[in-house]
This record gives sequence, C-alpha cells and structure tokens, in this order.
Amino acid sequence: MRISRVGIVAKPNSEEAARVALDAGRFLSSRGIEVIRPAELAKADGCGPNPPPADLVVVVGGDGTIMRTAQMVGSTPLLGIKVGARGFLCETIPEEAIATLTRVLEGKTYLEYKTKLSVALKGRQLPDALNEALVTSARPSKIIRFSVSADGKTIHRGMADGVIVSTTTGATAYALSAGGPIIDPGLDVIEVVFVCPLHHGVRPVILPPSARVEVTLLPGSSGGLLMLDGQVSVDLEDGEKILVEKSRSPAVFLRTAPVDFYDKVRKSLNMGFEG
Repeated sequence: MRISRVGIVAKPNSEEAARVALDAGRFLSSRGIEVIRPAELAKADGCGPNPPPADLVVVVGGDGTIMRTAQMVGSTPLLGIKVGARGFLCETIPEEAIATLTRVLEGKTYLEYKTKLSVALKGRQLPDALNEALVTSARPSKIIRFSVSADGKTIHRGMADGVIVSTTTGATAYALSAGGPIIDPGLDVIEVVFVCPLHHGVRPVILPPSARVEVTLLPGSSGGLLMLDGQVSVDLEDGEKILVEKSRSPAVFLRTAPVDFYDKVRKSLNMGFEG
C-alpha cells in the first residue's frame, strides 16, 4: 500500500489528542508525506467516483472519534491512536505512535475490513453505522412499541426500552451492555438485541449478513429516536419503518500486527482471567 497523503483527525477538546496529532503530523511531514487536515477530508467521502482525499486517516482519540471519522471518509483506511477511555478499535497508544507510523511507512501492514450497516428511513439513506442502529423512545424513561422482521418474517413484536441492530464490531459495544453475546470477529453477522424487553423470554437474535432487517415503530410509542453509532440522531413518528442491511461500503482499518481479539476483550472489559 503506497502512502503519500495522510489525514489526521483528533478528538475534540482534548489537549493530549491535539498534542499527539501534532507530533504525528510533524513526523509524517519529515518523511515527505503530505498531511491533510479534517476540513480537507470532509470535502469527499471516499465512496463516490472521485478518489479519496487521503491514502490513510490517522485518528487520535477513542472509539467515538473513530466512528465519527468513519462516517466522514467512507472506506479510506483508518489507523487509531488511543486517547480516551475506550479504544477498542485503535491500533496503538501515544507512546508507540511514532514506531507504529514507521512500520506503516515501511509497508509492514495489512488491511482489516469491517462490515457497516446501511440504514434507510422514508426511502432516504442515512450515514452508515459501524457499530449499531438503535431505535428507542424520544422521551426519557418511556418504552416503545415496535416490531422487528428479517426478510419479511416477524422476529418479535412487543414493548421494550429499545432495540439494537448491531454489526459484529458493535457486539462489544452497546449491544453487549444490553445483554448481547460477544461475537468472534471472524463471523460476519447482524445481531438484534432488545433493550430491557417487557417479556423476559425475549433474547438476542443472530442473523446472516444477507438479512434485511426492518424495525417498525408501532402506534402508542409517542414518538421515537433513531441513533446511529451514538453520533447521528433522527426523530421517528409512530408507524415509521427503518430498514437496516449490510452496507456495500466496509470500514477499513490499517493494522501493523495481528490482533488478539480475546486478549483485547479481557483488557477492555475487565474480564477475569486465571492462568
């Protein structure tokens, strides 16, 4: 992978992220790499007929910053430097950032592709979601009435605080907190998790990546809210249908070393481990 232009995005309002981003930019410039700032990256999404504005985007921050950036740059490869509480998607930490970038410029990398979700409402395409699409109440402490179907077949119809349609990547995010399972990244699936359902027998459902999931907000919900990766929110009215399916455009991450998923899970989620 030839790299000549690198975008750098830093977590907003973080002095540490700004410092690390500045150091990374100076290093790349010293190696003859053109550094692109966020305003220039935002001019193109990397998905259309025009070439992406950068060969690689370095994201300094946590998972939230990475997800916001993924929505902005399409399938341009991302490399995350962890600054913040959660960095499950990040490749390295500030203390090792220059060493990691050196490996990148030496070509000692590989690409990891992650499924995103395509979300449509009223025939309008919304930004793709890397983690999940959440349908919940627009009013705090209120439940919603909804139905969920996959490929035209009803999965569940009932009441809950919300329903999450998640990717494999999102399985270790909100879906996990809501009672979903940890899903091995080698599995490309779509997961449906019900948030505090009224009926205790309701459990998460794992669907194939080809599934077309439809969530309908039923009358009596008094309005709802659609959230994509916690970054984009859209108000919903009773009766509206949200269509969620696998996106044609994956998120791409640049890796410099194989990822031990379960080691990362144990460390990130503070799971016990003996031996």
